Amino acid sequence: MTLLELLHLLRERLALVVALPVVFGLIAAIVCWGFMPNQYTAEVSIYALAHLESSSQSGDYVTSSDLSASQMLANDFAELAKNEQVQSQTADVLGLENLNDYEIQITSSTTTRVIKVAVTSEDPDSAALVANELVAQLSDAAIRVMEVEAVNVVSDAKAPTSPSGPNRPMYAMVAVLAGLFLAIALVVLEDMLNTTVRSDQEVQELLGLPVIGRYPLEKGGRR
Repeated sequence: MTLLELLHLLRERLALVVALPVVFGLIAAIVCWGFMPNQYTAEVSIYALAHLESSSQSGDYVTSSDLSASQMLANDFAELAKNEQVQSQTADVLGLENLNDYEIQITSSTTTRVIKVAVTSEDPDSAALVANELVAQLSDAAIRVMEVEAVNVVSDAKAPTSPSGPNRPMYAMVAVLAGLFLAIALVVLEDMLNTTVRSDQEVQELLGLPVIGRYPLEKGGRR
C-alpha cells in the first residue's frame, strides 16, 4: 500500500479517524483532571563532606574528582534512602506506619557537589516533613556507615505551593495519538480484509485479461 492509497483510505473513513482520537482524548482528560490527584514535591539540598575531600581539596574550586565523588555519594544516599531501617526510623519519628505513599528521589548535579533529596506526595506539608526527617536519618546513617565527615543541609524543604504533577496535558496528548494510531490500524485492517474487486487494475491482476469495457449500474441498482 502506497502513501497515497493510505491517505485515500483515511479520507474515506475520515469520521472514524477523527472520532477515535477525540474520544480517547476526552476519556484521558476526564481521568486526568477528574480522578488523578495533584502531586507535590519537596526538596532538600545537602552537602556531604567526605574524608577524601577534606584531605585533598585545595582552594575553593571544584575538581573533576570532587564531582565524581559527589555522584558516587548521591548513589550511596539513594541506596540508603531505600534501606528499610532508615525508612522505618523516619516513619516512626513522624508517626507514620511506613513511607510507601511517598516517592523518594536523590540526585546530584554534574557541576556541583550539592545533593538533592526530593520527596513527592499528594499532601505538600507531609512531603516537606518527610523530606526533612529523611535527610536527618540519612545524615546519621551516612556518617555511621560511610566515609563521610558531615552532612550539611544547604536548604530545608518547604511545603510546595504548586503541584509538580501529574503531567496531564502530556497524558491527554498521548491518548489522542493512541486513538489516531488505532484508527489508522483499523482502516488498514478493514482494507486488507476486504476481498471485493474495486478497480479495473485489480481485475487485470486477478484474471490476467485486459478490461475492454464497462457496464455501469443505473441509479437504484438496476442495470
